[in-house]
Formats: sequence, structure tokens, C-alpha cells
Amino acid sequence: MRKFQGANRLDRQRSELTSTPVESAFWESENEAEYTIGWVRITVGLALFASGFLVSSEAADFAPGLNLTQLRVTALTTVAAFLGLGVTSFLLVISRQFRPWMAFALVTGDAAIVGASLYFALKDTGLGGNWVVIIPTIWAVPLLLSVGALRYRPLVQLWATSAAMIAVVSVVAGLGFSLEGIADSTEGQSVSRLLSLPPYIMRAVMLLLMGLVTALAMARSRRLLIRIARETAKRANLARFLPAEIAPLVGENDVATWRQGRRQQGTILFVDIRGFTAYAEKLDPARLSVFISSFRRRVMRATEASGGVIDKFIGDGALIVFGIPEPRVDDCARAIACACRILALVDQWNAKRGFNPPIRVGIGIHSGEMYYGLVGDEHRLEFTVLGDTVNVAAKIEQATKRFDAPLLASEAVVMQAGQQNAWVAVGQEPLGGRGEHVALFAFAGTKPPE
Repeated sequence: MRKFQGANRLDRQRSELTSTPVESAFWESENEAEYTIGWVRITVGLALFASGFLVSSEAADFAPGLNLTQLRVTALTTVAAFLGLGVTSFLLVISRQFRPWMAFALVTGDAAIVGASLYFALKDTGLGGNWVVIIPTIWAVPLLLSVGALRYRPLVQLWATSAAMIAVVSVVAGLGFSLEGIADSTEGQSVSRLLSLPPYIMRAVMLLLMGLVTALAMARSRRLLIRIARETAKRANLARFLPAEIAPLVGENDVATWRQGRRQQGTILFVDIRGFTAYAEKLDPARLSVFISSFRRRVMRATEASGGVIDKFIGDGALIVFGIPEPRVDDCARAIACACRILALVDQWNAKRGFNPPIRVGIGIHSGEMYYGLVGDEHRLEFTVLGDTVNVAAKIEQATKRFDAPLLASEAVVMQAGQQNAWVAVGQEPLGGRGEHVALFAFAGTKPPE
């Protein structure tokens, strides 16, 4: 039972850490960083072992009294420690047991290994703490600090810098300053100056600045990634409610501007399945869902081919707009082409599936001034088109039932498209919002206009 409760507690912690897409992305990045840094630790350990072995061998030529065995034991212990720490980070990541606080423990381990290696290397050679700059291990410090920038966590980097500084200063303070034997000559005096306190203060400042600069770079990168992630999430949320052609435009501008809306010329197309209610009663829910999805795919295919924008699907129908975001001279021609493509795709659908009775649709098209923009609040935005033009187009689509015609368009659409020869006048209807009559035309062409 205790083991089961512990597993539940770990699951809850992981869930809290990955509660949002942004946090989840950083969590994955943190795991990848520790995995990479684990390899760096192993590489550093092997490099230090090789360099320590070579240095100890060379030291035998000018210092026969050195304990080479002890030097090599120190080098071997260092590589073992880095290998162990690297393998530990691997296991934590692979087993999904890694937690954010563990990064602080791992960098503390790095600093402790470097400090111990420096201390014993100097002690074995009988040198003072101020000789720390000649030990190869010291170069592991800037390497570990630079690779730590993979984490995108400035606080960890600041702590790593502090821990490294504490380790090095402790070694120097513990072994003390020793210039014995090197200040007896002019060259020795020059070397002694480089190993005195002022140069060490400068080296410490440079190391500290390196850590601070990398931490600053990590903080800037983190802020940039968060901003990009939030913008991506914002656009993704907009895309859930807005047409695909509109969402990128809204993302590039202020949503408040789109809420104010805009009036301009445009062309509206309504399409609806005839007798759908009776047909739907014969289908079970699963087949009905497949049927509606198949119909909508055909509408989307025709709309995309014609350069229109699907404002919304309404049950078994759709409202399609041409002229957004900017009106074009061929809006009416493209709307007619879209309608003809829908009819052709429905005919192919009937032939493929053998529907009995066959699926029939009604399409109405009208052109004129319309309003479009965003409505709603930050929790649910919706793109919409409004105005008398939209209402007339919907009424023209309904009129296809009375005239028994699959495609009707207003005189304004036919004239603007310049396709008078492909249409036949069928009458005038009082469809306007202010009581005016609208001349209706039925399509008599044989193929979609180009």
C-alpha cells in the first residue's frame, strides 16, 4: 500500500509540473538537457583522466620524488565520480524520476568533484592553492557552466556558478599560497606575480561574469520561448473557432480591431441538403456522423479550390464567403465556380454510394455589402458575417425548393460574373430586407466556369 501511495504521489507531482503546454515543453527540455549534460560529465571525466595520466607521466621527468600512483588514483577517482554522476542523471531521466530540484543537487555534485580533484592533485604534487590554475581539472568549470545553458533555468546556473566559485576558493584557501622556489629568479618573479592574489581576483571575477552572462542568456531565451509558446497557443485557440484563412490574420493584429468589424462588398453562398431530416431518420448516429462528415469534406474541397472562406457549417448546410479579407473583382465568378464544383462532387458521391433516393442540394448566391468581424469574449470568439446580403442569400437558397433548381443566384451575381449566357431568369422575389424585389437566375451551364 505504501508503494502504491508513493507512485500516486509521483504521478500527482508530474501532473502538476506538466499542467500547461508551456510547462510541459520546458519539462521535456529539462529532461533532454540533463540527458545531454550527463554525456558531457562522462566526456569531461574521461578527458580529465587522460590529461591527468599524461601530466603525471611528464612530471616524473623533472620531479622524480612525486607519487605517480597517488596522482593517477586521483585522476581515476575523478573520472569515476563524473561517470557516476552522469549515469545517475541518465537513470533519473530514463526512469522519469527526475525532478526540478535535482538539477541543483547535480550541479553541486559537479562543483564538489572539481574541487576535490583540484585539492588532491595539488596536495599530491606538494603545490599551494595558488597553483590551481595549472591543473587541467580547472578547465572543467567553464565547460560545465557553458553546457548548463541547455537548461533554460537561470537560478540553476547562478547556483552552479556559486558552487564552482566556492569549490575553487575553498581549495585555494585550504592549501594556501605558496611561491617557494620560484621567486629566486627574474622569470620566477614574473610567475609569482601571476600566482598572487590580484590576478586570482580577476580570474574569479571573469568566472563569475561568465556564469552571470550565461544565466542572463538563459533568462532571455526562456522569456522568448514562453512568448512564442503563448502566441502559438493563442493562435491555436483562435484556429479552433475561426476559419483557417482568418486565424493567421487575427493573430497578426489586435483582436480588438477585428471586434470593431468592417463593412465591404462580398459574395455569400449558402448550401443545404434537400430533404435531409427525412433521410437522417433512417440512419443510426454513427452512420449519420460519417454522412455529414463526408458532405462537409466535399464542401471544403470545393471551397478551397475556389478561394472561398467557410464561415460556418450549420447542420447539413454551410455558409461560404468570397471577398475576405479583401474583395476581389472575381468574387462572384469564384462563388459560381464553387457552387458548380459542389454539385459535381455531390453527383460523383451519388454515383459512388448509390444513394436511393439520391442526395440533392440547394445553393443560393448573392452579392452586396456585408459586415464581417469577431463577436464574443476572450473565452469564445467567433468570426461572423452579417447584413442584408447574408439574409438575401439564405432566402435565395430556400427559393431553390420552389423553383426546383439546384442553383440560384441574384442578378447582381450574374452580372458581376459576366456570365449572362450561362443563366436563365426564373422570376423576381421580394427577398430584400426593405421589401425590394430581387431577380433570380437559374444556372443552365454544363460545367463549372473557369
